Amino acid sequence: MFTFMDAARVKRARSTNPPSEVDRLSSLPDCLILHVFLNLPTKDVVKTSVLSTRWTTLWKDVPGLDLDTEDFNIHETFVSFVDNFLERNRGLSIHRFKLTYDSSYAEEPGLVNRWVDTAARLKVEHLDLSDVVCDQDLMMNPTVYTCSSLVSLRLVGMSLPSPERVSLPFLKDIVLIVVEYTNRWALEKLISQCPVLENVSIDRIYGDGMPILRVRSQSLLSFLHYWDTNDDYEEDSIVEIDAPMLKYLRISDGGTTSFIIKNQPSLVEADIETVFNLTNERRLQVANEIQKRDMVHDFLVGISKVKDLTIASSTLKVIYDYARYVQLPVFRNLYTLCVRFDSYMWEMLPVFLEVCPNLKTLVVGTSENYLMVDLTVIARPWNLLSSLEHVDVERPLKGEALEMSLVGYLLENSPNLKKLSLSLHDSLKKGESIHKLTLSLDDAPKKEESDIFIELLNFPRFSRSCQIIVR
Repeated sequence: MFTFMDAARVKRARSTNPPSEVDRLSSLPDCLILHVFLNLPTKDVVKTSVLSTRWTTLWKDVPGLDLDTEDFNIHETFVSFVDNFLERNRGLSIHRFKLTYDSSYAEEPGLVNRWVDTAARLKVEHLDLSDVVCDQDLMMNPTVYTCSSLVSLRLVGMSLPSPERVSLPFLKDIVLIVVEYTNRWALEKLISQCPVLENVSIDRIYGDGMPILRVRSQSLLSFLHYWDTNDDYEEDSIVEIDAPMLKYLRISDGGTTSFIIKNQPSLVEADIETVFNLTNERRLQVANEIQKRDMVHDFLVGISKVKDLTIASSTLKVIYDYARYVQLPVFRNLYTLCVRFDSYMWEMLPVFLEVCPNLKTLVVGTSENYLMVDLTVIARPWNLLSSLEHVDVERPLKGEALEMSLVGYLLENSPNLKKLSLSLHDSLKKGESIHKLTLSLDDAPKKEESDIFIELLNFPRFSRSCQIIVR
């Protein structure tokens, strides 16, 4: 925490090193300075009090608080600071109230809830409360549900009570991280009764008390759902999304069994990483998983109108298994596809590319860890990738057979491909001369270049205008 000794050092530095230029900052009007202060942690705002006599008490007029208990050595000092801030603003309104505290404050639930109640009466616009231990001991004050001035709400590591009444006419953003719900319908009721809600982000934990999450909103534009579970999680859980204005969907989920997506005419972008709670021991089978296959089909139909899709290879694997038995829906609007591979299982890619007839750009991404996985390719003649124009393979090539087969497949089946961008693994680079090199049909490999260049140049290319760019 900033101390009086720190202030003295700053004053001495200012007196011994007078500014050589005009102090433009001090000439700014108070309203503009206070607006800048609103975007800084309170501890940094307090430090400005040593800049000049004009700034000595200016920080006290900031209509916002952003404090962390780690900035204070004494519990009582932190409590006193928060109390004084709320008292100074009595009869006024506050823009932001943000507190980060440890679980010791959860032992005093009346303290935090008293602060929340006061902030609500002061017509707070942005409320952000975080318990760094995330043990859900603190039950959020129900006053939050009727804080009519609230624009954004962020809660971390606490319990959310069931609302008797919701009146949040201006709430646009909700972020809930490691929150426990005392009633399975609490979150559904909160979301559905916010008339201008635009963005919802939920980071869940096992046992949060919500086996069914229904997201129903006529105004929602963005929905992010995170749930990290292990392979031992076997309980059924459902996420149902009914938001006709939704434009962005992000799912990173290892535990949800069933995703139901309704009425999605506006969806533009999606980022999907889920296996629908299918572990290696519970793989998709034609004989006894008909209901699961129908769910996967309906989910794909629900996102099939997107223009920009990022998908994990684990999800692509489920789609690959599903495609063995049933025809995939067509993604006619998809122009940009990014696949994040965590293994050499690129053979799954052609199955999905076949249902993307208008794809323009393909990005082959990767995770940090690679696994060697054997995969039997579905036997069928592959269609041409007639619309594909740009491919970026972000994973550094090592020249291994499987990854080079992917490059060969893309070159041989893309008649309108304009550019294929690649990067080499550091172990294959043999000098600065090959760091940035554009290869065309007339190029010839230099003697000192890696054998991988020779292989790239010898690949048959359907598109004679295609360039291979090695980064």
